[in-house]
Amino acid sequence: MAAYAVTYAYVPENDEMAAIRPTHVEFLKNLHEQGTLLISGRLTECDPLGALLIIEGDSVEEVETIMDQDPIFSGGFVSQRLVRKWNVAFGAIAENPAEQPAKQPAGQN
Repeated sequence: MAAYAVTYAYVPENDEMAAIRPTHVEFLKNLHEQGTLLISGRLTECDPLGALLIIEGDSVEEVETIMDQDPIFSGGFVSQRLVRKWNVAFGAIAENPAEQPAKQPAGQN
């Protein structure tokens, strides 16, 4: 499996969107418990507001199918969604970590 970066651009906030948000959060919690959603959160310093989700999957199409079920997306509250395969070079989820310099003992630079 690979990591995929999913970005959402939200429509302007409205009462209907606020009402569906708890269902959206529950959907994401379930994906996280299954190990499909690795991390996610809102993008706040952008216009429009949006979200970044890192999903584990086998293909862009599989991730799109999974995220089609997100109530915030299926409800029409996402004006743009991008799904891209993400080659993670550093961090806990890196498949093939990039070579990193060995840490030097303190005082030996």
